[in-house]
Amino acid sequence: MGRHAAVPAKEPKEPRNGWSLAQRLLALGLLIGAIATAVGLVAQWPDKSQQPAISDAFRSTSSLTGELADGTVVLENKGVCNSPSIGQVFTTAPVENAFAAKDCQHIIVDLTSGPDSGKRTLLEMHNVPGEPNLQVGDKIRLSVTGHTYAFQDYQRNMSLWLWLGATVVLLIVVGAWRGARSIVGLAVTMAVILLFLLPALARGGSPVMLAVTCGAAVLYLVLFLVHGVGWKTAAALGGTLLALGLAAVLSHFAITTTHLRGLGNEANLQVLVYLPQLNITGLLLAGMIVGSLGVLNDVTIAQASTVSELHELEPAAGPWRLFAGAMRVGRDHIASMMYTLVLSYTGVALPTLLLLSLSGRPIEQILTSDVMATEILRSATGALGLVAAVPLTTAIAAVTVRSRQGNPVPAEIVEKHRRG
Repeated sequence: MGRHAAVPAKEPKEPRNGWSLAQRLLALGLLIGAIATAVGLVAQWPDKSQQPAISDAFRSTSSLTGELADGTVVLENKGVCNSPSIGQVFTTAPVENAFAAKDCQHIIVDLTSGPDSGKRTLLEMHNVPGEPNLQVGDKIRLSVTGHTYAFQDYQRNMSLWLWLGATVVLLIVVGAWRGARSIVGLAVTMAVILLFLLPALARGGSPVMLAVTCGAAVLYLVLFLVHGVGWKTAAALGGTLLALGLAAVLSHFAITTTHLRGLGNEANLQVLVYLPQLNITGLLLAGMIVGSLGVLNDVTIAQASTVSELHELEPAAGPWRLFAGAMRVGRDHIASMMYTLVLSYTGVALPTLLLLSLSGRPIEQILTSDVMATEILRSATGALGLVAAVPLTTAIAAVTVRSRQGNPVPAEIVEKHRRG
């Protein structure tokens, strides 16, 4: 019999572009989400020609809108209380009663900006709690009413920039190129909030729609920038978007079923007075949505990275094996992030919690008050979104993961895995 040449076994055909069905579905979903986010940004972008409907009381009574001037403390000594020169502009020594007791602290300030730049003014401190401890050389900011000055705040330009610079340097040293990209991502996040979210809210936009659009825009812009383009990042983005939508729905039902009004917070009361057209409940909901974004992003990236690393260690492992292994890590993430959520919100509300603890009310009334219920539900909805984000992201990553080189798993590894 004649010998016939051996026919080589045919390699299984891969999709033309090398993508599996799960990867195609994920890419399609992210594309639809990107289009919806872009449409939302365009449709809700604040119209600069339309001025916010701010109450006249805001400009006339709020300290946030007053004129400010800079100054430097040049002299500090004991002086007579209730001097007629307090807050006044002078070029010589302030007026004092030579026979009165000097029980107050007098601060002479050189004005370095504003209409009276180059002149001086006098500040008076009565040594009561809450007053600033001004020293010679301190750079301060003063409120201006006509030609009368009062202490408003410290100038923190230099010290704040030094702290920010130290943070940036440490991020770059420890995080290398990825740390540098995270700084750019933070700048992009702040730009979206300052240029889109806040102006649109001030002009009466829907707080919930604005918060969801802002969150999605930040995720699309930042995740690929910081973590690179790949299926790991795509899986984290898909899981975060799904969990973000779930957190928004849960927050809405939480506020509705508990009749939260958000009026236990003084800042919300001011918004109600100064921006009467803005829905405070909607603003509360928007805050919950935006607040949950950082925690969700943290765990989804961690879960997608875990799946990717497990796949590199065991290339022949199937989706279910990857999912089960990554979920063991995910449960640790969930447990640790619960403390993070509760403690972060507790830290923000600590002064209010202190006052409530001194009120003498029963603990049940304290916990169910508007201000406490707000923080509890903020933690609860964030936790529920977090719990959902872990399995969602892990499942997406498990069915879409591929090796970093993008090569198919060698046949001998697959066969060895089956026999083992």
